[in-house]
Amino acid sequence: MYRINTKENSNVSLNEIIITHEESNFKSIIFPNLGASLQKLFNNDIEIIDGIPATEDGLAIYKERYNSSFLFPFPSRIEDGKYSFNGKEYQLEINDKALNNALHGHIYNKPFKLKNKIVSKSKAKVKLTYKYLGENNSFPFPYRINITYIFTKEGLKVRFKVKNTGTEKFPFGIGWHPYFMSSNLMDSTLNIKSLSQSVFNDRMIPTDETSLNYKFPFNINDVALDNCFTTKESFALFKNPDYTMKMEFSSKPPNSFIQVYTPPNRNSIAIEPMTCGGNAFNSKNGLLTLKPNEAHKWIVNLSF
Repeated sequence: MYRINTKENSNVSLNEIIITHEESNFKSIIFPNLGASLQKLFNNDIEIIDGIPATEDGLAIYKERYNSSFLFPFPSRIEDGKYSFNGKEYQLEINDKALNNALHGHIYNKPFKLKNKIVSKSKAKVKLTYKYLGENNSFPFPYRINITYIFTKEGLKVRFKVKNTGTEKFPFGIGWHPYFMSSNLMDSTLNIKSLSQSVFNDRMIPTDETSLNYKFPFNINDVALDNCFTTKESFALFKNPDYTMKMEFSSKPPNSFIQVYTPPNRNSIAIEPMTCGGNAFNSKNGLLTLKPNEAHKWIVNLSF
């Protein structure tokens, strides 16, 4: 039987929703006040998701690495934080100060409310919600987001739904930033069905696309990766000595991208599905728009 418990910590940003299944040695932890991010996932005692502990040090790590954060209304970077839409100019907060860009949207640190939870012998379901009133002039477009996690013995399904609750259409992209553990990244492989990859300038802003520098399946070895791939199929397969992870997401080309990043400690790899490329508010590469009262659904399936 799955079980769902909540835990309040002294710093409310670190409050936890804990999902367990004793028979399969399964445990997962969601931090609702850090953008409903999934910070731990163990299956058969194997650690799959590399997240943060519920400590101040963990919070500092999250601010630097965005572990499992949802990236909305844009993933990756917006050059100088500036964009125009429908003839108006906007200035986003510069939170990538070293490169003077806006980075990863603005819901990664927002508090989500636990809307409902369901448990049974075969699954656990957790639904969280966040409402934005458009109070920030940098993105004055109201919306409501629901994020639903469904845990089963086969894996994890993540449902992301955003609804435009305002009176004007707005631009957007969606991404997810999970890190997947590996006891030996040297002996791990990644497979992506990709068409091309982005060319970045020295501020990590894409300037062009080029043919692939890597042949997939790719043996990671000691290669440092920070690349965005345009995909022909919304799919990734990661194999390491401990487990195999298959990712499928509901985007269809031309709204299908995967960012791959290897952190310096090299105990994990970020495999980030996205609906658009970097700087999409300006480049329009994969950019979506949402009309008033319309909703957009995005699903990521992970199997292990």
